[in-house]
Amino acid sequence: MLILIAKFRTKSECREQMIALAKDVIGPSRSEEGCITYDFLQDPFSPDSFTFYEKWRSREDLDLHFEEPHFKEFAQKSPELIEGSPSLITYEVASENKIA
Repeated sequence: MLILIAKFRTKSECREQMIALAKDVIGPSRSEEGCITYDFLQDPFSPDSFTFYEKWRSREDLDLHFEEPHFKEFAQKSPELIEGSPSLITYEVASENKIA
């Protein structure tokens, strides 16, 4: 399993535009083969800060996601809304266990 955490900050005047753009990518991404979790989170203490939290079955599934038209549209439009550089980190996970 692969976990991707993508964090970024939008320009304040672009916050609502970013939320709308993310809404367009969430549904199709969740429907993709290999997608386990696909969440878009807004920091409650810093409303211009956002995180995509994604779990994929494999790196290959994530790579296929990057080729999907809905993701390409997001990737094309989002840079003009973002302030600074985004942080993208992946984690390879061998297993997952529930605590309770």
